[in-house]
Amino acid sequence: MVDKTEQKFLDAALEIFAEKGYKGATTRLIAQKAGFSELTLFRKFKTKENLFNKVLTQNIAKVKEDVGKTLAENVSEYPNVFLRTLITDIAGIAEDNYEFIFLSNTQKSGNIDPMRAEFVEYLGKYLEENLPGREIDYNAFALSLYSYTFMICQTKHYQQGYFNYDQALEGFIKNALKLFH
Repeated sequence: MVDKTEQKFLDAALEIFAEKGYKGATTRLIAQKAGFSELTLFRKFKTKENLFNKVLTQNIAKVKEDVGKTLAENVSEYPNVFLRTLITDIAGIAEDNYEFIFLSNTQKSGNIDPMRAEFVEYLGKYLEENLPGREIDYNAFALSLYSYTFMICQTKHYQQGYFNYDQALEGFIKNALKLFH
């Protein structure tokens, strides 16, 4: 269980690591953002690496929980409704966890690649169980879903004037539905 002080450090660290990367993030800046001294940060986490690993561990668990809950709630027997709901929900998870997903896609860490691979495999199996008998590579589709939702979420955060998030998501959904007809 994480106390309030630790959680403030973890929230600040996620934001700073996502913005500046592991190397660019300083413990001084993280402590300042959290509203505590650097000494308090080191008392709680000992090292910057420990703090980074705790950020990863906590957010991996949160994303897994969000995905598990989303998949459990998507029970439509109609493939079009099922797939539309799934893609919309995964995009929502990407949006809600943007800083972590951005961090996981830009930083080299031993914890990230297995998490992404586990997510793709889990989602691929879920798709195959719920939309069986299709002549597609379910893991490739799951990776496409992960990658595309991250990409449109990232583009939205960079506030590209030419880009319309809702149109991009709807276009992806329409294309995905064609695969499952």
